[in-house]
Amino acid sequence: MKRRISILFFLAVSSLLLTGKVMGQRVSFGLYATENIVLTPLGTGALDFNTKQHILLSGQTVTVNLADDATAILTITGRLDQEITVTIDAPGTLDLNVSNSIPLSVKFAYSNTGASTDVQAKLSATEMATGFTSATFPILRRASGLPAPPPTPSHSGYVAPTGTAYIFLYGTLGAVPTNAAAGFYSGNINVHVSYAKN
Repeated sequence: MKRRISILFFLAVSSLLLTGKVMGQRVSFGLYATENIVLTPLGTGALDFNTKQHILLSGQTVTVNLADDATAILTITGRLDQEITVTIDAPGTLDLNVSNSIPLSVKFAYSNTGASTDVQAKLSATEMATGFTSATFPILRRASGLPAPPPTPSHSGYVAPTGTAYIFLYGTLGAVPTNAAAGFYSGNINVHVSYAKN
């Protein structure tokens, strides 16, 4: 069963020809999980480029880094004895129409150290290299020792132990083309999470 949760990203853009005119921007953010995995957005539930720069003019770029408050944060709750695969599907642009778009580059990081807060999780996050769109990792990283035993098969009365990992989404918008019109640029960023099929 797949669930979808929508999260909005906000950004104000104005072209040099329309300096001072602020337009709100929204990027749809879909979350898809299978097999009793729960995805939950934290905080504002948004990757907020406006926190870094209130108005984006032609030729400018705004970047949200992992350490910034504007980073979108998601928790993944699932079975401790299984690995998960996270895949990020993001467009290369936010679009107003066929002839107006702004380049978009999305990055992500994950934390599976058992942190109890997103602040702690950020400090131990593993950043994925630019261009990587998926990662497979256990919900809770083993500090050391032998590999974990295989998962206990589901059976009557058995409740698998669960844990929580964190996903952080951030990135760069722009540079805004010099001929970009002011308006509502949009795109869809989707996060898919499922248990790894090893």
